[in-house]
Amino acid sequence: MPEFEIDRLDNGKFQTVVPVASGFFSYIIGTKGATKKRIEMDTFTQIRIPPKGQTGDIVVVGKDVKTVRQARIKIELLVEQARRKMPFTHFLSLPMNNPSVQDRFLEFKRQVLEKFGNERGIDESLFQDPAKLHLTLCVMVLADDRERRRAIGVLNTCPENVLKKHLTEEKLKVEMKGIEYMNDDPNEVDVLYGQVHALSWGLSLQTIADSLVDQFVNAGVVNRQHERVKLHVTLMNTLFRHEKEEGLTDNRVGKERESFAAKQILEEFKDYSFGEMEITEVHLSLRHTTANNGFYSASAKIPVWTSDSS
Repeated sequence: MPEFEIDRLDNGKFQTVVPVASGFFSYIIGTKGATKKRIEMDTFTQIRIPPKGQTGDIVVVGKDVKTVRQARIKIELLVEQARRKMPFTHFLSLPMNNPSVQDRFLEFKRQVLEKFGNERGIDESLFQDPAKLHLTLCVMVLADDRERRRAIGVLNTCPENVLKKHLTEEKLKVEMKGIEYMNDDPNEVDVLYGQVHALSWGLSLQTIADSLVDQFVNAGVVNRQHERVKLHVTLMNTLFRHEKEEGLTDNRVGKERESFAAKQILEEFKDYSFGEMEITEVHLSLRHTTANNGFYSASAKIPVWTSDSS
């Protein structure tokens, strides 16, 4: 949890200002104000929350630094718990959708449906939109404009703090080759993905991906979700079936995912090459959107490599 400021007021009390998106106010207030009252009683502080329908900061006032700090930590934990329950709004992505990779993906799709379309659970609705092929680095909930601006600010530090450091004079060229799945039984698969590898011997795609996520974790924009980024591009996902049937995956709460039998696909395409490409941009992508080029809309994007990277 990032450090925060506690100021001494003219009346001798102490105050901290907590930036919280208005969508989280109800979690801090609680039913009939019970949660807010409990924090105030436990910490001997006063918590001021903007009125319903208004935005602004939450202010905590107390008699000493310790109690103000305790109240703020309780508030931030409540916000984080609420954030975990919300569907993510944005994700940090590396677009993997150049034309040649899209063509090879469509050929993979054609062959899978032709050879294994009669296998349990396999149909066209499982496949990713070729224009949206991407490598996800991390997902996040950005609940208001302030949180989005903060995430954009972090992204804009990445060319200098991450990419220039790791790429020097090299471009980020990769190959997507081979397929893998995310659970233990190849006949009960929810997600099938393509594996991504850097083509340069001296370049670690894993290090670059992890370092990009570290920037966001260290800035407090996201909590660490995994020890390392899983370098994968989703090809088939049972969630896509529900998206196409119901609009958005968030509407399928309480519904079980229907797996598909992927054993023969894994055997047939274990060394399939989706092609080589240069990754040219990092995007802060918006979930459930489509830009003019068919990829996800972006709140911001940065170039991976420029001629002055060295």
